[in-house]
Amino acid sequence: MKNLIIKLSVVLIIFAVVYTDFNTKQWEKPTKIIEWDVISYYAYLPACFIYNDMTLKFKDNYAGHHKFVFWGERLPNGNYLIKTTMGLSVMYSPFFFVANSLAGHLGYDTGGYSLPYRFAIVMAALFYLALGLLFLTRVLRFYFSEKVTALTILAVGLGTNLFWYSTFEPGMSHVYTFALVSVFLYLTILWYRRSSLLRAVFLGLVIGLLTLIRPVNVLFVLFFIFYDIKNLKDIQNKLLFFWERKQHILLMVLFGFLMLVPQFLYWKTVTGHWIYYSYGKEGFFFLHPQIINVLFSFRKGWFVYTPIMLFAVIGIFFLRKNLKRFAFPTLTFLIVYLYVVSSWWCWWYGGSLGQRELIDIYPVMALPLAAMLQWVFSKKAVLKYIAGTLLAAAVVLGIFYNVQYYYGSIHWDSMTQQAYFNSFGRVHPSQKFYRLIKSPDYKDALIGKPEKLEKTMEKQERIDEIIRRIESDKKWFNLVKQKALKSNISVDSMLHLDARYVLDHEK
Repeated sequence: MKNLIIKLSVVLIIFAVVYTDFNTKQWEKPTKIIEWDVISYYAYLPACFIYNDMTLKFKDNYAGHHKFVFWGERLPNGNYLIKTTMGLSVMYSPFFFVANSLAGHLGYDTGGYSLPYRFAIVMAALFYLALGLLFLTRVLRFYFSEKVTALTILAVGLGTNLFWYSTFEPGMSHVYTFALVSVFLYLTILWYRRSSLLRAVFLGLVIGLLTLIRPVNVLFVLFFIFYDIKNLKDIQNKLLFFWERKQHILLMVLFGFLMLVPQFLYWKTVTGHWIYYSYGKEGFFFLHPQIINVLFSFRKGWFVYTPIMLFAVIGIFFLRKNLKRFAFPTLTFLIVYLYVVSSWWCWWYGGSLGQRELIDIYPVMALPLAAMLQWVFSKKAVLKYIAGTLLAAAVVLGIFYNVQYYYGSIHWDSMTQQAYFNSFGRVHPSQKFYRLIKSPDYKDALIGKPEKLEKTMEKQERIDEIIRRIESDKKWFNLVKQKALKSNISVDSMLHLDARYVLDHEK
């Protein structure tokens, strides 16, 4: 059967995700799935289709029987602003509508946050993961053997933090972006092979939706622009190529813009402005990008917690040798994307397994990873076995990191070199582990100051203890949430700020 190994690889990944989902049943826990950032990503759907109030003012004096949780910045006009853009709500929407139509018949609360709605997001993540894997296999199959394609898919699907965000945090943006970028790559290749207006329209829609999920995703346009450029002369030829197909380019821009119109309308309705920066004090520090930390730190280093991606980056060299059309666009896009995401004030991106924001570029990085694998298989036995063993070890380690993160032997934001090696090979954290972690300095990071590293282990232990006290005190925890909304930062950030304040002022 054609491509049997590839199909088995995709089935294995989907089976692993489904098995994990139905063994942990995260949707049965009221505080899971729709939590943290997902509260904002998801808010557009219940606000619009259940409570019929995009300003969220209804929640101030709500007397109904539904249970809900909305986060929003209170504006001077009395409206509440949803911090994140609505792209994920668009992608959740088919599953939301099914859940909304069934919830009442199944005896659940129809306010948008009960079990059927949480289960719908789990199923959405599963669907988009499958979609992304299927399109990525098509992209890889254009250029690589069945064996190389299958192994690349397995490495990305099981050996990275994509697995975590397909199962335990399925509402986060990453698996959805993974799917869209896989479709984007496929459409880019098809359009360059034989451009058509319909393909141009679909490319515009996909790029627009990617941007609607996270505005920084507009950078994927760079890959499209630099595709098949191998030298300086090709740049001039590319400009002529685009000019000859200017109708296609205009259609891409038009349909990409149309995808953003609902967001502009929302901002105009709620804030009075067509474009509104909703992240308040949070921003980029482009003069101080934390690229070294993003790649190598023990807290969240990409190569530390997703080691297979080190081989993917090395694989760009082999793209240059064998698939030049991809080498320059991949390298250019990677450099620019890394620079931008490393310039964000919170370069570790809050609580996460590894550098979660880089999951979005895994379909692009699958190309050089496949090129690396293809080179390995072309070598003589000794070199093949050595390189193959290193690659396999990187995948196994990536899988094990998912297990460690689940059991807490990898901390969500406070790992250190000492904590990393203390946990290495352990499933559960040791008794010493919590004395080895160090909480990042959110307060200084927010204003672009370098992190203070002189904190003692004992201080971190006390901070964690105070955070637990805050979370166990309902009134105190609600006050922290209100302060987070007022300051326009995450609740997790405010918890750490309050705990540090209490520690500094305690007698």
